[in-house]
Amino acid sequence: MDKPNIAEMIIQYEKNKDMNDTQFAFESHLSVERIHNLKSGDYKATADEEKTILEYIKLHQ
Repeated sequence: MDKPNIAEMIIQYEKNKDMNDTQFAFESHLSVERIHNLKSGDYKATADEEKTILEYIKLHQ
């Protein structure tokens, strides 16, 4: 099975929580620009960013 796409995970999380990129960025301690770029596919998450995002989503589900 393929590893989940981090952009898709962010999109689904925001959709489920009725949250926008600014809220997600603030609460996950990442920049809004990074979130935008990840979701658009213009940017690949670093290992630290991916870890931060996955931990945040897991903790707040």
